[in-house]
Amino acid sequence: MLLGFIWLSCSDAPHDNPLDPHSTAYSGNTSLSGKVTILNEGTAIAGATVSSLEDSISVVSDANGAYNFPRIGAGAKTVVCRFSGYVGDTSRVTCEPGVNAVLNFSLNGVPVVLSASILTRKIDQYYPSPQYYVDISASVTDPNGITDVDSVWFAVDTLTYPMTYSVNTKEFVTTIYKYDLPTNTIQWLVGKPLSIVGIDFSKATGVSAPFYVTRIIEDGATPLSPSPFQNDTTTSTPLFTWSPPNVTFSYTYTVIVSQVNSGTETVAWTYAGLDSYYEQLQYPTDGSIPSLAPGSYVWTISVIDAFGNFMRSKESAFLVQ
Repeated sequence: MLLGFIWLSCSDAPHDNPLDPHSTAYSGNTSLSGKVTILNEGTAIAGATVSSLEDSISVVSDANGAYNFPRIGAGAKTVVCRFSGYVGDTSRVTCEPGVNAVLNFSLNGVPVVLSASILTRKIDQYYPSPQYYVDISASVTDPNGITDVDSVWFAVDTLTYPMTYSVNTKEFVTTIYKYDLPTNTIQWLVGKPLSIVGIDFSKATGVSAPFYVTRIIEDGATPLSPSPFQNDTTTSTPLFTWSPPNVTFSYTYTVIVSQVNSGTETVAWTYAGLDSYYEQLQYPTDGSIPSLAPGSYVWTISVIDAFGNFMRSKESAFLVQ
């Protein structure tokens, strides 16, 4: 009777036990492995998490991007691969008893905004009114390579503005004028969280951390001589004088002299980075640069803060004889 009881007990053992070699759920009767790489690059991704949903187990890819489930149940599996900064991928695979199944993943990286800035501009002029605009720049990359970046946008509230790639600066840039904004003023941007949005060809989207307008310079320096009102006549090496702005922040000056021919202005001389305590600047008389040729000129002086925001004065005309 005892032997019969033991035989009956063994024959009725449940066959869904993962420890039972005769069970289809036996965890040692198959395996699953593969490699995780960057889409279109082939570079291994270390530290990616690969999960079998049916088995509720996960492993992490090694330095070569390889992962391995050495003991896993047979049958259809839903396998998910995730890694920070990349779009997760889900695949189905069937694991046959006694056979190592292979499932590779190529993950699409999300565009990354490395840096972003917005600089305000005020150009004073006699007519029709001062011109305001902002220059926005951003450095954007992509784990799949820069050619995978489809488009980059500047975003504020619900508005988006396209940016173009500058070969010279290797950045995405755009200029937005006051009339492109809801209130017809760049002051509308002050205090608002701004962002850069990068989109790749697979429509993966990366968004920058918020950044902000630092300052709009309203009060600038005023040219005194050569006078903007008297069309002064000067020598070929004039002395430029101005009154300083009434501001409390640190700044420098930039003086620009342009020659005017048939209404077209051509920059003849630029002096940048002049300390704020100066109120005059002598055109070089030591022969280091050519003296100004006879003709019509205009000059401006800009106030530039430590961030790069600036305000440029009205043009002041003069003649060189």
